[in-house]
Amino acid sequence: MRIAGARGITRSRVPLIAMLALAATVGLAGCSGDSGREKDEPSGPAGPVGPTGPTGPTVPPVVGIEDGGPVTIGDGTALTADQIRQIGGLVATIDSVSLNAAPSPVVEFTVKTSHGGPVLGLAPAVTRFMVSKLVPEPGSRAPSRWQSYVNRSVTPTAGSPAVLANAIQANTETAAAARWTEIGNGRYRYTYAVDLDAVTAPIAVAYEPALTHRVGLEIRMSGDAEELAPDNPVKDFVPSGGAGTGAKLIAATGNCEDCHARFDLHGGPRRTNEYCVTCHNPGTVDPDTGEDLGMAYMTHSIHLGEARAEPFKVWGFSGEFDFSEVTYPQSVFFCETCHTQSASAPDGDAWKLNSSAAACGACHIEGLEKTGPDAATGLYAYEYQHSTFAYLAPDGVCGDCHRSGGAAGDILEVHRQGPRLQKELGEQFVFQVLSVTNVGLAKVPSITFKVAKPDGTPYDLATDPAFSLSGASLNLYFAWDASDVSNADAATGAMPAGERGAPYRMRIADIKAYAVRNADGTYTTDLKTAAVPAGIALPVDTSSAMVVLDGHPMVMVSGTPVQARARNAVGYFGTARAQLVSEAKCNACHEQLQLHGGNRNGDPQGCLVCHNSNGAYGDDVDIAGSIAMGAMIHNIHAARMPLFSGVTYPQSLANCEACHLPGTYNAARTEALPISTGPGADATLYTDDTWSSATAGTCGTCHDSTAAKAHMTQNGGAFGVAGGKTLAPSSSSEACAVCHGPGRPEDTAKAHAE
Repeated sequence: MRIAGARGITRSRVPLIAMLALAATVGLAGCSGDSGREKDEPSGPAGPVGPTGPTGPTVPPVVGIEDGGPVTIGDGTALTADQIRQIGGLVATIDSVSLNAAPSPVVEFTVKTSHGGPVLGLAPAVTRFMVSKLVPEPGSRAPSRWQSYVNRSVTPTAGSPAVLANAIQANTETAAAARWTEIGNGRYRYTYAVDLDAVTAPIAVAYEPALTHRVGLEIRMSGDAEELAPDNPVKDFVPSGGAGTGAKLIAATGNCEDCHARFDLHGGPRRTNEYCVTCHNPGTVDPDTGEDLGMAYMTHSIHLGEARAEPFKVWGFSGEFDFSEVTYPQSVFFCETCHTQSASAPDGDAWKLNSSAAACGACHIEGLEKTGPDAATGLYAYEYQHSTFAYLAPDGVCGDCHRSGGAAGDILEVHRQGPRLQKELGEQFVFQVLSVTNVGLAKVPSITFKVAKPDGTPYDLATDPAFSLSGASLNLYFAWDASDVSNADAATGAMPAGERGAPYRMRIADIKAYAVRNADGTYTTDLKTAAVPAGIALPVDTSSAMVVLDGHPMVMVSGTPVQARARNAVGYFGTARAQLVSEAKCNACHEQLQLHGGNRNGDPQGCLVCHNSNGAYGDDVDIAGSIAMGAMIHNIHAARMPLFSGVTYPQSLANCEACHLPGTYNAARTEALPISTGPGADATLYTDDTWSSATAGTCGTCHDSTAAKAHMTQNGGAFGVAGGKTLAPSSSSEACAVCHGPGRPEDTAKAHAE
C-alpha cells in the first residue's frame, strides 16, 4: 500500500512485506494435506510490529516567478512567452568592484526579476561591460570628460559620405565563460579582460589610479527576451583610494524619462544616461559624417533638431540617422529640463559654471570650428568664432567670460530669454477665479476673480502698466455644462458666433469696462449683453459651468515690453469637470504649454472651453475634423493632423499615462457627448453636424485601421455619422468598457502595456 506524502515510511516496510510473502509461498508449496492442527485450536500470538522507518526528505514548495521565485534564463531563447511576461523585466545591481593583479576590474553583480526572484544560469555572452576614467582638464575651465579604456577603430559604412577613413569609438567587452563565475542565488562575478595598465591599441590610454573610474554593464538577451533588458547599473571607484575626480552626474536619467518614458537604444539594452556617457565621450567619432558623438555635443545637436543651423546626421549599423526633423516640444532655453541638481545628479548645475565650445557649440553651431580628430587620442580640437567681434576662442577659455562677473555674463542669464523669460515673468501674476454665481435660464452669470502677485497683493487692472501696455491680454471665458462642455443651446441647436465650439468671452477692454473692483482687490463682473450674443439663452438645466481666466500682461524688460505668460485659472459653478490629464504630465515635456499667442498657459482643463464636443473644422485642410480635446490631442501627438504632421513624439503612443491620470483612459466618461467632425449647411448650429461617438471618435484617431473601426462600430461606436448630432451622451451606447474597462479581460492599461 502506498501512502501519499509518506514515501520514507512506505519504503521502510518493503523488506518485511517481501519476507511475509515469501513465507506464505513456501508454506503453500510444502503442504498438500492437513494443516497439522485441529480446526478449533487457537492461533499463536502475533509477532511484534517493526520500527517505523525514517521520514523522507521534505520537497520544497515551488515558488512561481511572479511570486519571487527563481528562473533559469540562459540567453533568453529558451524562455516561453509566458515566462517573459511573468519575469516582467530584469533588475541588475553592481555589488562591488575591485582590481586583480593585472590590474583588471573584478565586478560582482546581482540579477533579479522584477518580482525579486534570483535569475539563474545567465549566459556570459549576453552581458557586456565597460570601464572608463574621468579625466580633468588641468588649467582650463572646460568640463572634465570620460575616457574609455576599451576602444575600437571603425571604418565608414558602405554608401555613407565617408568623411573619415577611420575613427576611434569607445566600446564594451563581451563576457567570456573563462572569466565568469556564477556565485549563486542570482549573483555573478566577472573579471575584465582589459589590463588597465597596458592599453595601447587602437589608442594608448594611460592608467591613472588617482582618477575616478566607472564600471557598468548591460544585458542583451536574444529573441523576444530582449525586452527584459534592465536599467544599466554603474559603480564609481578610485583605484588608489583617494578623493578621485568626482562623478560628473550632470543629467539624471529620470529627467530624460520625463519625455522618453524609458530609453530603448542600440537594440534595447542601453537604458541609462550614467552608462551612455562612458561610451559617448568626446573621443567617440562617427567616421561616416565626421560628427562628434560625445554625449553633450550629440544630445544638444539632436534636441535642437529642426532649429539647428546645420542638420545633425550620423550613421550606424542600420544606416543613416537624420535628426534634422526632430521637433523639440519646448524651448531649448530651459536648460534645467535636463540639467538640474538633485540627489541623482549632484553636478546638475555645472552647466552654469563650465561652458565649452563642444557642448555649447552643438546648438550655437554657426561659429564652431574643429580640427582633427587627433590620431593619438581620437579627440577633436574645438574653437569658437564669435560673430559679434573678431575673436576665435580656443576650447577651455569659454568660462573666462561666460560666468558670473565675466565679460559675457552669467550663463543662466544668457539663456533667460524667449519662452523661458516669458514663463518667469508670468510667475509674477497669479490668476484666480473665486466664484461663479447666478447661472441658469435667462440669468446673467456673475464672476468674481483676482489677479495678484505671488504674495497675494492684488493688481489694479486700471492703473498697473502690465494691463495697459500695448499687447496686454486678459480674457474671461464662460462655458457649460462642465460635465462635458458643449457651449450650445440644447433647445435650438444654436452656438455662440465665431469659431466652432467657442465660448462666451470678455476681452481686457470688456473686463475693464464692466468689472467692479471690490474692497479686497478682487473684481466682480457680470456677463454683460456685449459679451452674450443675442438669441442665445443659457440652458435651464445647467448643473455646472466653467469659467477660465487667462492672458498675458506685459512687463518692461530693459526698455522692451515682454509678454508675461501667466498660468490660467479655472473656476466652476456646481460640480467640477472630471480631470483626465495632468498639467504636470504635459509640462514634463512642454515645460509650459504656451498656446494661441501666449494666452493659453497652464491647466489643460482651461482648453476645454473651446476644444469641446462641438469644435469641428469641415473644410480647413490644415486641421480637418474634430478639435474636441481628446481627438485633437491624440491626432497631434500621432502626427495625424495635417497642421502637425511633422511632430516627432519621443515615446510610445501606447503609454497613455504619459498624459492621462490612472484609470481615466479605458473608455469615455459616461456623460461624454458625441463629438462633431464637421459642420453641416448651417455652421452656427450643431444639429446638422456630422459626428462620432465619444470613445470611438477619440480612440479611433490612433486605432484607425478598417478592422479596428469595424470592431468599434460593432460594439456601439460611430464614425463621421451624418444626420445631425445631439447633446445626449453617446458613451452609454458604446460597449467598450465591458472588455476594456479597469480589471476587464482587455483592460486598456494592460493591452497598451503589451
